[in-house]
This record gives sequence, C-alpha cells and structure tokens, in this order.
Amino acid sequence: MNELERPVARWIAPGSSSSRVAEHLGPQVPEEVVTWFGWCGGIEIHPGQDQGSTNMIPGYAPVSLDEAVGLKPAYAGDPVLGEHWVPVLVGGGADMYAAVWEPGGAPAVAGVLKGEPTEVEFPSLGRMVSFFNRCYSAGAFYVRGDGCLETDHEQQDELYSESFA
Repeated sequence: MNELERPVARWIAPGSSSSRVAEHLGPQVPEEVVTWFGWCGGIEIHPGQDQGSTNMIPGYAPVSLDEAVGLKPAYAGDPVLGEHWVPVLVGGGADMYAAVWEPGGAPAVAGVLKGEPTEVEFPSLGRMVSFFNRCYSAGAFYVRGDGCLETDHEQQDELYSESFA
C-alpha cells in the first residue's frame, strides 16, 4: 500500500489484543484470526474519504473487530460460514471475505458475494494475503490514472488457477 501511495496505508487503525479477540470470538479462535485483528483494527475515518480510498484490495477494505462482530447477524444461517467465522474484508455492499473455521482447526477464507452462493476461496488467511500480494506484483491489481484501485479479472483468474489448482 505504501509503494502504491494508497492513503489507506496511513489510515490502518491499531489492532486488538489477543484477549480482546478471544473475548469477542471465543476462546478457540484460531491464531491466524488473532494475528489478523492484532495487525489491523479497521480503517480510521477521516474527512473526504470514500470507499475507493479505503480499499486494501479492489472493492474491499479491512474492518475492525467490533464492525466484524456487528456484521455477523446479517449472515446467520449461511451453511458455508457456519457457527465459527468472522468478516476480515468487506465491500461497499454485502460482499466480504470471511475467515471460517471449526473449533480447534485452522481458518479458511470464504468469499461472500451478494446473490451468489458462498464459497471457500482460500485455504488460509496467509494464503489469501500472499495471493493478493501476488496480484499486486503481477499487475492484476493496479492503480488507475484517477487513483482508484482496479482489477484485471482475466489476469487475476489466471493467477488464481496457478496458485490454487
């Protein structure tokens, strides 16, 4: 984000303590989820921000632990999300990426797109982050001339097939 001179890099709010994450998500929350919310507490709000300037990847911004917990009731009953899950990146609408896990297990990452079935897209949060970094490095995610993040969907799909085939 810093290399791309994205304003979101300086707006990342401080994360939560591991005890606070466990208090909100339960004592068996996976360490990867604790690490995520320890790193990022969402985005600080500043005058003049819009959705595009707060995105970490095209269309999605990180959420705070409180925001994430507050979003959960709207998705109750989703069979892929199940009982143990939490949003990590959210879009301007109802779209999101969510860490999902079974007690004692490692989290995978599900993609939730409005009007589409929820699917597990990444085997872990770490693999999701690595994939998104690869998308930036390869140019599948890029900054347009007007400063907005954009996706070359064809290239992203190729990278995904190479990474997760």
